[in-house]
Amino acid sequence: MANDETPASIETWLKERGYTAEETQKILTKLAQHDHETISDAIYDSLGAGDKSLDQMIADMLRD
Repeated sequence: MANDETPASIETWLKERGYTAEETQKILTKLAQHDHETISDAIYDSLGAGDKSLDQMIADMLRD
């Protein structure tokens, strides 16, 4: 699989390998959950390491 890791490309990749629509949806749901957990872990790691303060993160979020 190439580095194009969007849900649509993953869905296509899974279909090409014969996964059913139900299996594909279950896999995509689990991947989204894993992605969310990974991002949360990275945020807390960054705060714990002192790379960014919570105030800095909030300011960055409000800018977008």
